[in-house]
Amino acid sequence: MERWEMSPSVVPTRDDLVARLRVRFADIPVERVRRCVDDLWCCCTHLGVRPEERTIERLAASRLTGVVRGGRPPYPDERPGSRPPGFQPALRPARTRPAPSRPVHAAARTPIGM
Repeated sequence: MERWEMSPSVVPTRDDLVARLRVRFADIPVERVRRCVDDLWCCCTHLGVRPEERTIERLAASRLTGVVRGGRPPYPDERPGSRPPGFQPALRPARTRPAPSRPVHAAARTPIGM
């Protein structure tokens, strides 16, 4: 490992970074924010790029914004929270199509060497 990877100042930097992101993304559980930061930190290290705090924060904010925006929107005809906890909507059965019928052709026989 490189010297900067083992630095004792890395852990407080990560904790500060997680705390700042946690303020911006209060809807996301703290463990998910921490995993996002740790994942980006490891990715930078794996690629041989020094993980800088500003870069990690910007990338993590981008990922977490995608998590927030990617959430399922509420159903248009229902109020949020009107469904009982743990309610799962019924899944539609998968539609299956019959296999197309194709005529079976016999393989052309040719002498070996031609």
